[in-house]
Amino acid sequence: MSLMETEHRYGVVSKTLHWLMAALLLIMLASDVWFEAFEHSISEHTLMGWHQSIGALLFGLVLFRGFWRWLNRNRLAPHAQWATLAKWGHFALYAAMVLMPLSGVITVLGEGDALTLFGLTVVPAGPEVEWMEDIGEDVHESLASVLWVMIGLHVAAALVHQYWVGDRTLKRMV
Repeated sequence: MSLMETEHRYGVVSKTLHWLMAALLLIMLASDVWFEAFEHSISEHTLMGWHQSIGALLFGLVLFRGFWRWLNRNRLAPHAQWATLAKWGHFALYAAMVLMPLSGVITVLGEGDALTLFGLTVVPAGPEVEWMEDIGEDVHESLASVLWVMIGLHVAAALVHQYWVGDRTLKRMV
């Protein structure tokens, strides 16, 4: 199996990044559920630390995946009739995945809380800045809703490609 994409198949790096990021993104989008599930056994501070750390990891993976995608450009092109839609769809998905953690950081700083990643305080607690907190929180929550829709569309598109168009998109990604 090749590290890089070929004309007919995604490489092992792209496949690993795709499925790892998908799992982490779903975990992050479901954080309301796991915050509630663990609220009596784990402190909110610890849960937020996990949320921030996983978000930072996901942010790093998004940036690396964008770089990796650039290295593999033109190796595995979509059908001509779908190229524009695929390009804009992926751009929107990547933009949301980049903006999501940035809005989270704005929210944390606006709340006056410390930004803690993997147990290390990156930015110490400071004064609350209400307008920053409000904007960051609104954007963060809106992006979560947008990402749920985009994930649904992404899965639907993959299924359409696999079963209606018949181009074996799923087989190339697993």
